[in-house]
Amino acid sequence: MSPVAIKTSERSSASTKPKQPTPSNYIPTLVSVDPSRPGEEQANIHTRWHPDIPCVATVPVGKPFRVECLDYSGSQVSNDDSADDVVHLNHDSDHHLSGPFYVPNAQPGDVLEIEILDVTPFPDHNWGYCITAPGLGSLDDVQAETLVTKSIWDFYGNETSSRHVPHVSFQGRPHAGVIGTAPSYAVLADWTKRESELDSLTAGKAGVSLPKTSGAYVGQELDDELRERIYREGARTSPGREHGGNIDIGLATRGSRMYLPVYIPGASVSVGDTHFCQSDGEPTTAIEMAGIVTLRINVIPQGVKKLCLKSPMYRTSPSEPVYRDRLCFTGLSVTADGAQTDQNGLLAYRNAAFQAIEYLQSFGYTREQAYILLSAAPIDSRVVATANRPNFVVSLGIPTEIFDFDILPKIGTGRGEGEGEGDWELSRRRRTIKGPALPSAVITNGAANGFAHEH
Repeated sequence: MSPVAIKTSERSSASTKPKQPTPSNYIPTLVSVDPSRPGEEQANIHTRWHPDIPCVATVPVGKPFRVECLDYSGSQVSNDDSADDVVHLNHDSDHHLSGPFYVPNAQPGDVLEIEILDVTPFPDHNWGYCITAPGLGSLDDVQAETLVTKSIWDFYGNETSSRHVPHVSFQGRPHAGVIGTAPSYAVLADWTKRESELDSLTAGKAGVSLPKTSGAYVGQELDDELRERIYREGARTSPGREHGGNIDIGLATRGSRMYLPVYIPGASVSVGDTHFCQSDGEPTTAIEMAGIVTLRINVIPQGVKKLCLKSPMYRTSPSEPVYRDRLCFTGLSVTADGAQTDQNGLLAYRNAAFQAIEYLQSFGYTREQAYILLSAAPIDSRVVATANRPNFVVSLGIPTEIFDFDILPKIGTGRGEGEGEGDWELSRRRRTIKGPALPSAVITNGAANGFAHEH
């Protein structure tokens, strides 16, 4: 049978479909990235804070929008069983941030209320990583060298587990480790001045990340003079500051809100460093991932004065996963050789963490696996007491339900060899546990590629 001919007018009518209206719940994506490509090849990414970085899009104030983000390294870490990529990681690049974004009507002295509506991994990039290395985190120990390692974490909905840290799985609390506004010239100068003074005072031992052209990147068309100035003057993204930035708040998950100051017209807000989960305290990296962040921003006029804002505020989420049963370790402001300090809070945290690491090692975990858990899992860290001088008391709580075996202490009736000892020993039986990925590359001078500051 021959096909039926359609008149031109009929053909036009048959092939033209009415334009569908935009759904009322449509959410625009302001920046798109490819998590499999190097960050320095992608548009609308930057690795420094500077007031002159042009905004790449305008925020629809009061309405949701999405931002796609690279992992903090800019896709330098691979999903495999070797830590060679960690050895060769370029830390000068710091965080690869998406943005900045212009917020209409935002003026200096205002505050941005940033609602975190959702944070998810890419559907086809459903994994993350946690790394350890000497000089990277806050738990290096003169009595035990920190090895360069990498653990890969697979995501199953909101649950994660790792082939490199077995017998553990837990619910994530996905969040953006970095959300910040651009500094003004004056604020940028203050940051550079105080951090340079600390670096000089400590002869570089404080691990301050000072401005550096190496690793600086802005994925936009800029004239040479502007690009050179941003690269020369731009503040590094490693530390958190008054504007927000790398404050790494694990509780800033979906349903939470951030309050950040505005320093320049339009705010120039940026986001990145997405995490699947992170402990309170984050002594090394979180579970770093490429992610998609959904936000809604409103402006609080003159909010800095109204909220008495000196540094970022946040409001917790009603939907954060909570583990109620925790085994908690405490730390005091006393050194390993018994010297008393005057309320050294970091020392108290380290003492609690070292005790927890030793306890986890008694079950067969390596030091690095225990270190990873204290940074990647939903660990609860609290400042217990500050008034009882000379000690500062910190606690660190490990959720017992995340393990597939019992980590709780048991009460026995015997001492040493004898009745009542069996149950305790059974609970604490050392397991043959495969360790995290190690590098095949040679590590020189006990450090890998200039690890000198925390991420």
